[in-house]
Parts: sequence; structure tokens; C-alpha cells
Amino acid sequence: MGAKVFFADLRYNSGVLANDAMPLGIAYMKAVMDRDLPEAQSQPFAYPDRLLQALRDDKPDVLMLTNYAWNESLGHFFATIAKQVNPNMLVVMGGPNFPLEPERQITYLHKQPDIDVYALGEGDFLATELVRRYLQADKCIKKFRAQELPSSVYRNSDGDVVRQPIWERHKELDDLPSPWLTGVQDGFFDGKLAPMIETNRGCPFTCTFCVEGTRYHTKVHTFSQERVREEIMYIGRRIRELSPHMRLVYITDSNYGMFERDAETSAILGEARKLFGWPTFIDATTGKNRPERVIKSLEKTSGALVLYHAVQSLDEKVLKNIKRENIKLEAYEALRLHLSGRGMRSGADLILGLPGESLASHMAAIDRMIDTGVTQMHNFQAMMLKGSEMETQESRNAFQFTTGFRVLPKNYDELDGQKVMETEEIIYSTQDMNFADYLTARKHHLACSMFWNDAWFEDPVKFAGLFGIKRSEWLRSMIPAVEADTGVMRKLLDDFVNETTNEIFPSREACVEFYSRPENYERLLSGEIGDNLMYKYRVMASFYYWPNVCHVAMQATKKLLLARGANSIVPDFEEFWEDFQKYIELLHPHGRSAEQILSPVEAEFKYDIRAWIQSELREDPSLFRLPKPELFRFYLSEDSERELTAALAVWPTTTKGLSKLVVRLRTGWQIRESVMVEGAREAVA
Repeated sequence: MGAKVFFADLRYNSGVLANDAMPLGIAYMKAVMDRDLPEAQSQPFAYPDRLLQALRDDKPDVLMLTNYAWNESLGHFFATIAKQVNPNMLVVMGGPNFPLEPERQITYLHKQPDIDVYALGEGDFLATELVRRYLQADKCIKKFRAQELPSSVYRNSDGDVVRQPIWERHKELDDLPSPWLTGVQDGFFDGKLAPMIETNRGCPFTCTFCVEGTRYHTKVHTFSQERVREEIMYIGRRIRELSPHMRLVYITDSNYGMFERDAETSAILGEARKLFGWPTFIDATTGKNRPERVIKSLEKTSGALVLYHAVQSLDEKVLKNIKRENIKLEAYEALRLHLSGRGMRSGADLILGLPGESLASHMAAIDRMIDTGVTQMHNFQAMMLKGSEMETQESRNAFQFTTGFRVLPKNYDELDGQKVMETEEIIYSTQDMNFADYLTARKHHLACSMFWNDAWFEDPVKFAGLFGIKRSEWLRSMIPAVEADTGVMRKLLDDFVNETTNEIFPSREACVEFYSRPENYERLLSGEIGDNLMYKYRVMASFYYWPNVCHVAMQATKKLLLARGANSIVPDFEEFWEDFQKYIELLHPHGRSAEQILSPVEAEFKYDIRAWIQSELREDPSLFRLPKPELFRFYLSEDSERELTAALAVWPTTTKGLSKLVVRLRTGWQIRESVMVEGAREAVA
């Protein structure tokens, strides 16, 4: 007797895909089941609408649902639908978004009566074992519950919720059939989903805010390098055939680049790029140690991979509280300088709201990282992730967190007449930081996003540095400049503060109730409310209001320079600055449509600003004043136009669409070239 099994790793798609990665976990489970339990016919699902239709048309025997922070409510919704379709259907949920404490795990299942089993730990082989036992029970839920189920929390035949110890992780990863080479993933090459690969599993670090910081994940197990090569080449061929506009790949490794073999993987990805035009952007979290190995990995990807130094905090008390050790800042700065000399990018991550962090220590960390020269400064709010030590009741009590709930950006939809949405729980106040501090920090996070990231103002910052103005001083001046503005920029800041304040609710229920109201749900769908605020306002800065952003930044820079007496050193300072500001503005393509973004522009200049910048920003730009004003043309290079066009084919130019695109663009793709238009004056005459 066989069984029909549905695997579901669902992502929302209310206009824009919230999670654009191909489902990997269920693909492993299906690959194992296809091999080890051929009497079970399984099918993977990523899209909720297709699963909803299939549940009613095909009525499977088993539904297996993943549970991540971005699809928990979807899982609960489909568990209920499954039981309505067939009360005897076995419904299994698994995934990391589950409390650590056994008593809370049992409570969780009590609150979800439509879930029969919660699978603990890695599900690659456990999924097959549970289906095998279901078949042995003649596909009868009552008989199935009479068994002792391994590595699970489940309801027994008496209706009581019981818990069996978690299985040890499987060490020999090559025992898992490849979900790529077996064709399991072939149906997901649809031009919308990006491939996601892993070369190892586990993390040796013990960060309390992270699910992989627990002892269960400490050991790192690896796939063979031969298999990794085969998978990457297979994916590249499929991308070229089926998803030619897809440029992205996700690497799930927790510390990519930290291991010697990662440089080999990067070389393989570089080879794939030459053969297939993919990938040109690699989304991965680089390692916390072994900087020399990280360098090797980055260099072999030709700029597709960015160095991210996820320091999270620089305060020793905070690091102790979260059980974390960082790479020495001096070592990181040496690493960044090495990469900068090769034209490669670097970034840093900080988390606001960690136990022991104050506004002062957080801002000091931003300053220090900015002064090391990072080109990306990402600031996150501390999230209470189920499955992490920090989310436990013991940790909550110890550090006296004040938390609130907000809707998870883009993770909502209306299914079968019911609004379904995800929320996230964040920390906005602690013993060391109140809500006013939180808002102040968030404003400076906005400055990082709008004025610093991707080095849009790198040349003005370098010029300011010639007059002794530190990078952190420059960035700190941006929020006061915006606050002093009386136009678009001040309104943007006020809107951001209002949204930051109003996005937090005291409970998940209050959050869901608010956004479920018809008028608010329409605003949610449009992106007017409920989106990722950093990315939303970065979109507005980068595409919609770039001239205003540029004006404020350049005028703030000018103010700093005048205070240092630059106008007494630079001849005709006002005329020069007017040209410099115009040059920086036109260098950055922007607009509200693909046509506007991709189109070239022209303007007249009195200075050859490009030649001056290439001379390494001498203090005296008068050497580059032109004999007469000349027309310059600003345009995207062939490579940049191709990549930006491909990206705009995947994500629409709405705020919601561009908020996905801005974090997947390589810096160079959104920078124009400039050239003097020879003979322009004669042609006009």
C-alpha cells in the first residue's frame, strides 16, 4: 500500500515574493523518500495557491509543513485545511521556529490541534521514517498514534501530547541524495525563485540570539567538494535554459569562507559565472574567523560576494551576555583594506536591543565600523527567534526585555477568503535602552541606509577627509541636516519615525487584527504600510527622491568643509561645488520606471569632475576647470545595463518590488559612466 505525500515549504506571494529562494529542506526530504520509500509518491510545493488546489483535488495521505519565522501561520492555516479535507490525513510540521524548552514545545502542540506531529531536528531521514510508520499503521491516525514516534512531539492514542528525545544530526551528508542531481528541484526554475545551495551544516559559535547557537548545531558536517561542483554546474545549466534573468544564488552555510574548502567553492562559482552568466550576486554570511580564508573566497567570485563582518556589538558586556566572540577589529580593518585595494566591498552588521547594549555603546559601534571604511552598514533589531536561547523564558526574565510585534514584511496573503500573515517579535526596550533611545538609533540606521550603504557619496566623503573630517563625523551630520530640511527630506524622516513607532503592537493578536481590517489590508498590499522600513526608505532615496537626497548630503558636506576653511583653499569653491553636486547626482540612475532608470542623461559642466576624481581628489580642483563649459553624457556601461535590466525583469518598480531589488544589486550596477560629448557645441551651433 502506497501513500501520497505533499511536502510544503511555503512562501507568500502577494504581488512580490517574500522569500525568493528555492525550497531546499523539503527537497532533501523528498530525495531521501524517493530513494528509501518508493511506495510513497511525493510532491514538493512552494506556492500556497497551488497547494490549496492540490489538497482539494488530489487529497494526499500526508502533508508535511516547514516552520520558519516567515511561514508559521501559513503552516497552521494549511494544517486546518488538510484536516477539513481528510480528518485522517497525517499532518506533520517541522523546522527551527519552535521553542527550546520541552514544556513550551508541548504547549505549542496543545494550541495547534490540527498538527499531529512536530518533528524535532533535521528532517531529512525523519520524514521518511514517519511516513513508513504511518503506512505500517494502515494510514490510520489512531493506530499511528499508538506507536512511539522518534525525535518528535506528538499526540498519543490517549490524546496526550508527549515528547521523544531529538535524534542526533546525521554526520555523513553525502548519504543524502542530491535534490539537484536527482531533478527534485527542476520544477522550481521558474524565473522567480533563486537557487539555494549548502556546502556544510552546523555552526561552531554559540550566539544566544541565533537558532544555530545551540549545542545541537555545534559540529560542522560537510558535503564532498565533488558533489558541490556537480550541483553548481547542474544549477548553472538549468539557469541558462530556464531562468536566464536569474543572477542570484543563496549559500546557506553559517560561516561561508571560514573553511579552506570554501575558496574552492568560490572558484567553482566563478567558473560557473563564465560558463553560464550565473551567479553575479552571492547572498551568503561570511565567516567570523580566519580572515585570510575569507579573502581567498571573496577574491575568486569576482565581486559577486561581499565581506560581511557581523559583529552585532562591540561592547564586551554585551558580547558576554550573548556568548559571542568577534574577530579583532584591527584584523577586520586589515582585511577590509586588502579587499578595498582590489576594488571589493565590505559590510558590517549590528543588532540593536541586545542585552546590555545602550544607545551610546550602539552609536559608538556604528562610528567605529564606519571609520574602518565599510561600504555597507546594516543595523537590525533584535528578534526573539523561537529555537534560540535568547527567546527562552529564562533569558526574558534575566534581561527584562520589552518586546512588541510587527507584521513580517511581504509575508501576508488572502487564501480561501481568509487573511493569513506572519509577525515577528522584536526587542525595543531593555534595562539599558528605552524607547526614545530606540527611535534615535533607528534614525541613524536610516542615515546608514540612505547616505552610506553602497558608497553613493564615497567621493565627497574622501574629499572631506582631506580636510580632517572623519567618516563617522560625516555620517553623523546627515540626520541633523535632514531635520533642518523644510521639504521632501524632512517629510521622509517624519514619516519614517511615525512608521517606526506605529509598526509595533503589544501582541501578535493586536497586530493581526489591525492589518486584517479591510482598509489597512489594502494599504498593506500596496506597500504603504507594513514593509521593511529600511529597504522601503532606501528605495525612495535611491530611486524616487535621489536629487533631494543628493542635495541634502552635498549641502551637509559643504557645511562641514566651510567650517574647516575649504573655501579659502579651493578657488571658486561655490562654482566647483555646484558641479561636484551635479556630478554625484547624475552618476546615480534613478526614476519610477525601468525606462527612466536605464536611460542616459546629459548636463553641462565647468569642471571635468571625473578626471579630478581619478586624480585621487586633490585639494585643488581648479586644475581641472575647463576652458569653456562642456556637455557630459552619463550612461550605464554595457554590463551594468544588462544586469540592471535583468534585475528589473524579476522585480517590479513598485516600492515593494524595488525593496527586494536594492539588497540584491551589486554596487557597480547602479553607477553611470560619464564622458564628454565631443563636438556638442559645434552640433548645436
